[in-house]
Amino acid sequence: MNTDATDSNTAKRAEPSRLKKGKAFHKSLQDNWPETKQEKVKAEKQITKPSGRKGRIDIHVETEVENLTAVVEIKASDWDAMKDSAVRRNVSRQARQIWDYIESQLEKGLDVSPGIIFPAKPSDPERMALIEELLDQEGIPVVWEDESSEERKARP
Repeated sequence: MNTDATDSNTAKRAEPSRLKKGKAFHKSLQDNWPETKQEKVKAEKQITKPSGRKGRIDIHVETEVENLTAVVEIKASDWDAMKDSAVRRNVSRQARQIWDYIESQLEKGLDVSPGIIFPAKPSDPERMALIEELLDQEGIPVVWEDESSEERKARP
């Protein structure tokens, strides 16, 4: 038996590039979310979903405004890489996840301001509009990290 050879069953696989980029984006946003005197920010806040299962809110913001909290989900979805049929399915799954977080806070008697942040807009404006429309129907505003507020205001 060759002990110098790496056992393929125990060898670590390299993390896919897309996953590494997503984790880096996630951590960067969490590390740089500004905390102010009026707001307390917690990354990876542990919660119990209405189903009783555990969950983690990517960014949870407690405000000094009575009973108001914000829940922000960070997703590194590559909308350009998805087939049309996968877009609606992914938006639906992400909205359900955020609504679990919203409901966990509503059960505590808090008002909730939700949001979701993606690193980049899809290259197809129609796909971007569909994603925003579907999430808007769920009451979840979208932020594209690669879009300035001026660019957003210039869009219809």
